[in-house]
Amino acid sequence: MTRSTTVDPSAVDASLHLLAPEVLHDIVGGTLAPCLVHVAARPDGIDLGVRPLEGAHPGDLLLGFTAPEDWHALGVATSGWAYDLADRATGAPARGRVHLVTIVSRSGEVVHRTHAVDDRWLAESLGDDTDVGGEQVDLLRRALDLPTADAPCGTDVFFAIEWLAAVLGDAPDAVGTWEQIADLHPARRMLRAGNDDVARDHGLVVAATGFARACPWSRLRRLVARGTYRVPDLDPTGAGWLDDGAFARFVLNRCPPLPLLRARVSTGLPSALAERVEATLGALAIPDSAWPDGPVE
Repeated sequence: MTRSTTVDPSAVDASLHLLAPEVLHDIVGGTLAPCLVHVAARPDGIDLGVRPLEGAHPGDLLLGFTAPEDWHALGVATSGWAYDLADRATGAPARGRVHLVTIVSRSGEVVHRTHAVDDRWLAESLGDDTDVGGEQVDLLRRALDLPTADAPCGTDVFFAIEWLAAVLGDAPDAVGTWEQIADLHPARRMLRAGNDDVARDHGLVVAATGFARACPWSRLRRLVARGTYRVPDLDPTGAGWLDDGAFARFVLNRCPPLPLLRARVSTGLPSALAERVEATLGALAIPDSAWPDGPVE
């Protein structure tokens, strides 16, 4: 009788839920240094591999990485700071120390365990396996050649953030008129690069709406991958490695909080101009809330 060497993926996934608490225990206790972990399934069990971070951010090691085919799961075990995103809009969010383990398998299983240090709110908000997502999960999924969740919003939000950041960067001296402010929006800048008269002929709401419609995350990612559009901390190779949802979250995570920008515009510009900026955001249906909701690690 021949013994089967087929490995049951569901059994390996189940074992990850037993493995994660043990790894977390070692991280909390200091017997394991922050690291990347991988799990290779074998007929007689699993092999656990560890790659110490040695001070590197896990995202720096994961971005662009492709896991070997015999790795069934890939994860991160580390320590850091977490805060409520709603507080991020203040510019100085209250942070809490956390230890965490996140493991993703090729079958899409996500295992997440956290230990919050002296912070009951974080312990409840970062509950185990509850709607785990974000950039770290995105990078783990892409390393395993898995798709990620859809983008949390359209590029209209990103372009609005870029607009407000540009306005604040040039205020108050260089933005004395509404047209000067409107010209700082990416849509008007792109139109102006082609033809100044065409740019002036387009009202900002019309131009921004059409620009966001013509340049969704998929196209923006292709532009970055070609080197014709730049975003922070991402080179063309990295943009090509990400998918659209992961790219959107990567870009948005490096943007100033939208509520913070709106608050600064309201106090940093003359009231008539600030009111017109806010009215334009309303006409563009740009949401008031920050992204994403909940705590950030």
